Amino acid sequence: MIGAFYGRKIGKIFYSLGALGESLFFAIVATYLTYFYIEIARVDPVLVGLGYTLTYGIWNSINDIIAGYISDKTKTRWGRRIFYILFFTPLLMALFVLIWTPPISQSSLSAYSIFLYFLLIVFFFEFVYTFVDLSWNSLFPEMYEEIQERSEIAVYRQVFAVFGVIVTFVLAPQLISSLTSSLGIGAGWAFFGFTISVIGGGAFLLSLLGSREKYTGVKGNVIPIKDYFVITFTNKAFLSAAFLIMTTSWMWSLVEALAPFIVKYFLGGEVADITIIGTPMILFPIFSYFLWRKLSLRFGYKVILGATTVMISFVLVALTWTTTILQAVILMSLFGFINGGVQLTRELLIPDVVDDDARRTGVRREGIYYGARTFIDRFALALTGISTAFIFNFSGYISGHDTQPAHVVQSMRLSTTVVFAIALMLFLIAFKYYPFGKKNQ
Repeated sequence: MIGAFYGRKIGKIFYSLGALGESLFFAIVATYLTYFYIEIARVDPVLVGLGYTLTYGIWNSINDIIAGYISDKTKTRWGRRIFYILFFTPLLMALFVLIWTPPISQSSLSAYSIFLYFLLIVFFFEFVYTFVDLSWNSLFPEMYEEIQERSEIAVYRQVFAVFGVIVTFVLAPQLISSLTSSLGIGAGWAFFGFTISVIGGGAFLLSLLGSREKYTGVKGNVIPIKDYFVITFTNKAFLSAAFLIMTTSWMWSLVEALAPFIVKYFLGGEVADITIIGTPMILFPIFSYFLWRKLSLRFGYKVILGATTVMISFVLVALTWTTTILQAVILMSLFGFINGGVQLTRELLIPDVVDDDARRTGVRREGIYYGARTFIDRFALALTGISTAFIFNFSGYISGHDTQPAHVVQSMRLSTTVVFAIALMLFLIAFKYYPFGKKNQ
């Protein structure tokens, strides 16, 4: 059954289904994990914050590189990547359910015991998720070597990723409310976890119907482990690609982090208005992917990545200085449409780096490059933290107040603009040194 539809359009769609699993598992954990363990499991917020930092701030950065290295070196009858998707996905599903079923009904257990449970389950879940997700991503440049096919698959992947976000922010809250009302708090959250695990895990397993490995074992020269990492992190093409990805992620995560403050202090709205403003940002890329693909094939994806990133930077600066909900909705609609080009072309960066590396070293090392990309991309979260600290510090923001003086709001607008300008400047520096993705390359 594995690879049953490979090579046909339906096979490309089946492979791309993995993006739904990738997006859904990541978004659900990012959105509901902290809330669940603080509000439902009643764990001290400080402990939950510590646990989240240890698992997603530190461990998640390290395990991507570990998984990438192991995946590249794996040799089984199922290949290097399909093996992990096929056999680790059921374990991933089981661990995801366990996240939402801590032993909170046992009154004899202390909050520290539940915290330890949280730490261990999320630790193993994240490790297994990394193997499955990284292996699925690593198949992309291996199966599709032409820019026409890669850009087509990138469109399908992005569409399914959007579905994962829609489930997270539109359907999941209704599902949680319905299940906890009818089954009770504990059983409701448990069944919620089971439902999401079936959807996300099923998407990864169905992706195998469109998956096939061309390289079932390590090919080419054997590279010592030390040189393996040195070659990766001294590859200028890779470093420029990773920084292009990181700077765009920084812009996105900063918008998400500041959304409640922008709505409340810049636009004079309520927190509920985030939905009105955010929905176009999520949905509009779907309508633009095919346009950006066509333009990427005509002008080269590097040109489109640069142009769309510059455009969304100006849109975000305009958002910073806007004053009404209606203006913000219009800007976020424009942002979503243009951002489809950024999302699409970012997908094409690492595959070209992998191809060039394989030509130079004789080894296909998709795993380590995708793992190292994720490692660098995680710094976007740290940059967002530094940025928000700068914005609130510079502006003189008064914590705990429902209103802020006019000069504080003005300073928040100014400092936010400065941060977006710095992010764009770093993007353009990395853009200058990225060597691939040009027209007729």
